[in-house]
Amino acid sequence: MKKVMIIIRPEKYRQTKEALEKEGFSAFSVMNIQGRGKRSVEFSAGDGSNSDGTERYHRFVTKKLLIVYINDEDERRLSETVIGVNKMGQAGDGKIFVSPIKRSIRIRTGEENEDALV
Repeated sequence: MKKVMIIIRPEKYRQTKEALEKEGFSAFSVMNIQGRGKRSVEFSAGDGSNSDGTERYHRFVTKKLLIVYINDEDERRLSETVIGVNKMGQAGDGKIFVSPIKRSIRIRTGEENEDALV
C-alpha cells in the first residue's frame, strides 16, 4: 500500500478529479494549501515602482493537495494520470510524493491493509 500526496494548481483540480475518477481512483481527500517552491515568482506591482514593472520575491501560492491511498500496483497508473492532466511545462505544475504504508484498518469493519482500501 502507498500514500500519494499530489500538489497541483487549483485551476487543474476539476480536470484532475475527473481523470482520477475515470481511472477508478474515486476515494481521496482534498485540502486547500499555501506554499512555495524553491524559485522566486515574478509579478507586476502595477504602480510604477520598478522600471521594468516586475519584482522578484518568494511568496506563498495557493495550491490543492490531494491525498490518495492505493495498492502498490496502481502507483504508475495514478502518477501517469495526474501528470497527463497537470503537466504544462511551467514552474508550479505540481509535485507527487509517494510513501509506503505499513498498515491500514477500516474502523467500521476491522478490515486491514488492502481490504481496507476497497
